[in-house]
Amino acid sequence: MTKRWVLAVLGCVLLVTSGCANVPKETKPQVIGSADTANTGDALEDIRPAQDLSPYDTVRKFVLSAQAATDYKEARLYLAKNVADDWQPSSSLVILRDQFSTLPVDAERQPEDPDETIIRLRGRKIGALGSDNAFIPGGGTYEIEISLRRTPGNRQWRIVDPPAEMITTESQFVENYYQLPLYFFAPDSAVRVPDPRYVLAQPREGLPGRIVDTLLQGPSDALATAVRNPLEKASLDTNVTVNEDGALEVPLTGVAGESAATRRLMAFQLVMSLDAVATNRIRLLSDGQDLVPGRRDWRITDVPPVHATVSANLSGLALSGNQVVRLDDSDPLAGPAGSGAYDVRSAAQSVDGGRLAVVENARKRVRLRVGPTEDVLSIVDLDAKRMTRPTWRPSSSDDNPSNEVWTVTDRKKVVRVTLTLDGTWQAQQVDDSALQGFGPITALRLSRDGTRAAIVADHKLIVASVVRTSDGVRLRAPRILQPETLTDVIDVDWQAQDALVVATESSISPVVRVPVDGFGMESYTTSNLEPPVSAVTGAPGRPVVAANDGGLWQTSDLAEVWRQSSRDQSLLSSPFYPG
Repeated sequence: MTKRWVLAVLGCVLLVTSGCANVPKETKPQVIGSADTANTGDALEDIRPAQDLSPYDTVRKFVLSAQAATDYKEARLYLAKNVADDWQPSSSLVILRDQFSTLPVDAERQPEDPDETIIRLRGRKIGALGSDNAFIPGGGTYEIEISLRRTPGNRQWRIVDPPAEMITTESQFVENYYQLPLYFFAPDSAVRVPDPRYVLAQPREGLPGRIVDTLLQGPSDALATAVRNPLEKASLDTNVTVNEDGALEVPLTGVAGESAATRRLMAFQLVMSLDAVATNRIRLLSDGQDLVPGRRDWRITDVPPVHATVSANLSGLALSGNQVVRLDDSDPLAGPAGSGAYDVRSAAQSVDGGRLAVVENARKRVRLRVGPTEDVLSIVDLDAKRMTRPTWRPSSSDDNPSNEVWTVTDRKKVVRVTLTLDGTWQAQQVDDSALQGFGPITALRLSRDGTRAAIVADHKLIVASVVRTSDGVRLRAPRILQPETLTDVIDVDWQAQDALVVATESSISPVVRVPVDGFGMESYTTSNLEPPVSAVTGAPGRPVVAANDGGLWQTSDLAEVWRQSSRDQSLLSSPFYPG
């Protein structure tokens, strides 16, 4: 469902030296003219529509033969001749589960002419591919009516009103599209932010050009305004080609006025986004000159690894009763949070490890405390009966500690608490109007790059982007991931910048891994992990840790048996990595 199929066929895709593709100029991936395209076209010339199909099978054949890489040439064979040449589906692509049905509409609605009929195509929608080449998760029943007519002479059923949007199945989508992350940056740091996108896998030689073209169109609609894009003013001067030296050449224009620092960030974006398909050097040019003066050719090893990670010195924390303790040895933290001075209900450590936030019981209400990890924590002026486990915004640099922590009060109000110039922690409302109608919020986790928020609302999993302006902070473009499958979510954390680990009430799949765009889901084994699971945490390069009535359990792989690392961990609950 990701890159695996295409990597098997790419082989030496970038070793060609001439005849490369014209650069597509529209948002939707377009067929790129090349020798590969010509061969595909020649092969399609020999394709003939299946004969004597029923109207139901004609519609099915139309859906199952639709490939954007060939401009739907085979699918057009099942359209009426006066329709086939003019039919241009919209840039959106509806993706159905593999099993779908074609049935006649009610008899009273059928045409009187026996050579005409109306077929209802019905299936379960898993989502769509948007015009930005990003997956948009969805659910529910998809239904459309399609009219057909028999042709004069050979009496074959042909579609006379094809759908305005193209329809495909999940298996076809995986086969025909190549999934990869494009890269942008956190708004106030050099941390790379992956943005999952899908481009046509064929023709193979044009794949790098399609990737660059999609990157130059900017971040996906869901992530727009939440990230920084140094390539915003850039465009392609000529085609992306493999030159006579064997280097993949990316000729940019429009960036002559950009600073050296911005040009380096552009280079990082391009090299990281092309890494999966670039088998050789990448030559980056600006108006014929080196994009970054003094460096013409790039490899992925030339890009410094600035990602959202957790320091190896920070083992993670958990609760033992009302004490905050270390995950690795169950020892209490130094200071009041570890000694039991606070009646801790939940806690969070900043990504840099220097600060701690705890929610503590306060008679019939709760209150938030924030401060240095092993020191006295200040009480925040924030009144609530309930608060979700806190979550920290990452620091803008390694030299500065994190100074912003989020929580949700009374299951509906998203609040961020920031450190003021006078050294006090002040609560401010986040513009959470985009979450209205999603239901009560029971968990919220900021991504460790600060650009997204994972939210559990009404037992559904939601991802929204975090947009910062001079006027404040707001949550934007919330999307429910796996809406038909994940209906019993308990907890969530960021296992990676583009992947979530989720705890559910399910006894079959109590812990699952979900891509940030919601396309697909993988279950962790249940071996040794007795449901129900009450909490889960994850971080890049760290084991996933889940909590149940027996304590804490960890695994490093989807198929790996869950294990307890020590006897003491049976007394622990509510595990969390920094973030």
